[in-house]
Amino acid sequence: MTEDRSSLPPSSEDVVLALRHCWQPVARLQDLEDGPRRAVLLGEALAVFLTGNGEAAVVADRCAHRGASLSMGEVCGESIQCPYHGWEWAGDGSCTRIPSLADQAQIPPLARIPSYPARVQWGLVWTTLEEPLTDVPGVPWFDEDHWTWGHGEPFELPVAFGLMIENFRDVAHFAFVHAATLGPQPAEVEPLVPERNGLEVRLRRNMGWGDGASSTWGALREIEYHTIAPNFTSGRFFTDEGERCLVHVSRAISATESVHYWIEGGLENFDEESVGKAIAYDAGIYAEDVAVVSKIQPPELSLDPNAEINTLADRYTLAYREAYAEFVNRALAARSTFIPRTSG
Repeated sequence: MTEDRSSLPPSSEDVVLALRHCWQPVARLQDLEDGPRRAVLLGEALAVFLTGNGEAAVVADRCAHRGASLSMGEVCGESIQCPYHGWEWAGDGSCTRIPSLADQAQIPPLARIPSYPARVQWGLVWTTLEEPLTDVPGVPWFDEDHWTWGHGEPFELPVAFGLMIENFRDVAHFAFVHAATLGPQPAEVEPLVPERNGLEVRLRRNMGWGDGASSTWGALREIEYHTIAPNFTSGRFFTDEGERCLVHVSRAISATESVHYWIEGGLENFDEESVGKAIAYDAGIYAEDVAVVSKIQPPELSLDPNAEINTLADRYTLAYREAYAEFVNRALAARSTFIPRTSG
């Protein structure tokens, strides 16, 4: 008798299929001000651009004429122009102009390229390759109009994004990876009591940090971690100087490569200078993490709870893996019910 597939942990192939139904960030708006950008999502090369009206658009990064990279071109009105022969493509994938034709009515009816939905949130452009299982991740407490916030520099890792998302909330590594930035931390971890509700996992804990962090954010009283599987996580810091946050979202370049975007924010006693100071400080913390996470083997996050040795200090990260596995299983189950989205 064969084992019921639903009882098995998701495989790497399952994860890749499921992530095609996940909203993922492909560019910062501020980086599109200078022209189109190339982004690779699960092996698909995309061209991301802002139209003349400021609308975000995502299309395949390949001209249907002779295969040139559209992200090397420029924006012409509401279209992106191919750098090779000047063909212009709208955000819906239709060809709007071929310079070599005197009569634009002669544009071939099959002149189309794949296009993808574009959403803007937190200064990021998001897209999804297939029908999304859920909405763009969001948290009610982070209102863009009320927080003072800014973006750190995105970075790439030669590992799956789940390893970095998990690292963000792994409290047992602070004493060993971040002693230089967060100050001395106890190696022993108190009993963790995470709360998981479907794809979301939360944890509140008391914690202190060193002088450098305190001068950046204020003396820490409590942290609330909030993760939404598969690719969103955040830390909400309650300090003597006011409420602060660090938001982290990721994109899968492939099963074993990823891009990470992060946002610093604050409420009380937080201004643009404070944002810049926090970004510079956390860039050092991220550098410490990247040095370790980039060398993890294997370079994928296992969703098999028995694949590694775990302890009580891993309760939150294990809850994230459970939520991630739930996302994968739900996405795979829904694939047969999704109506295929036509390009453009």
